[in-house]
Amino acid sequence: MTLLFFGSSDFSLAALRACLDLSAKILLVITTPDRRKGRGLKESPNPVKRFAERRNISVLAPENLKSNELIERVVPFKPDLFVVSSYGKMIPSSWLAIPSKLALNVHPSLLPKYRGAAPINWAILNGEPETGVSIAEVTGEIDQGDIFYQKKIPLEDSFDAQSLTQKLADLSYEALASVLKTIRENKEAARTKQDHALSSYAPKLKKEDGLIDWKKSAVDLFNLIRGLQPWPGAYAGAGSEQIQILKASVKDRSEAPGQCDAGTVLSIEKQGILRVQTGKGVLDIERVRPAGRKEMSGADFARGKRLQPGFLFTVSSRLPGAGS
Repeated sequence: MTLLFFGSSDFSLAALRACLDLSAKILLVITTPDRRKGRGLKESPNPVKRFAERRNISVLAPENLKSNELIERVVPFKPDLFVVSSYGKMIPSSWLAIPSKLALNVHPSLLPKYRGAAPINWAILNGEPETGVSIAEVTGEIDQGDIFYQKKIPLEDSFDAQSLTQKLADLSYEALASVLKTIRENKEAARTKQDHALSSYAPKLKKEDGLIDWKKSAVDLFNLIRGLQPWPGAYAGAGSEQIQILKASVKDRSEAPGQCDAGTVLSIEKQGILRVQTGKGVLDIERVRPAGRKEMSGADFARGKRLQPGFLFTVSSRLPGAGS
């Protein structure tokens, strides 16, 4: 069983390990180009490239897959499969005739829900009760191929996007290994067509998605804060300062309207919690990061700024990362 692997992120690594553990011969890893990072803007390879190079697997990192020269370079590999996991780019239709058997996509949602770039984040943002992983066929349309395997998990309040990504990456290993085992045994993998009428889309996140609107409910803001970790984060204005809210909770989910304006500080608790009125219900802010400073508890931030009950948080006047 031979394959070409497409991936670029930490999430991709579980699928890459599954391919190796199922004794697949990885002929080539295709990933994204090195990016400049850090203060020195040094070029840095992504996790997939580093992993592949440590194991002496050949790597290509093109800006895109559209050149005829690149296709001509790949065709002679004659792989049985493509495996795609968090690659971040569309596989052109012209490529899909290259594998002799299948092109498989490892997607972190319960397709047909949350097709697109940010399914993990949007499942949390929308307060879904469950999520999971799908192994589907790659087609010329985004995440619309037949499903070969699907595994569900409850989407618990303890998950933020970062921890859920790791959970679903672990799940993706199991899911992909099951499908690859079937293919390795020369069996035909059972497939289910997606019901396109039930589809939803998970667009790429933008910085402005992180700006907190205090008129929303406490539950919605709790989901926003969890769903935007670690990027772009959820941001609010505190006077002339911008703060990122890293962790929060909702003790009372009755969503009763408050007696004061949304964004008003109600109390500063000894346990480190800053209680804030929202459009419906109260949000308990546990951890924050003021612009240019270290993470701290909500209460420590309030005490350091000498905030008192009645202080009004606002929607930040600038986008995340637009300065201190």
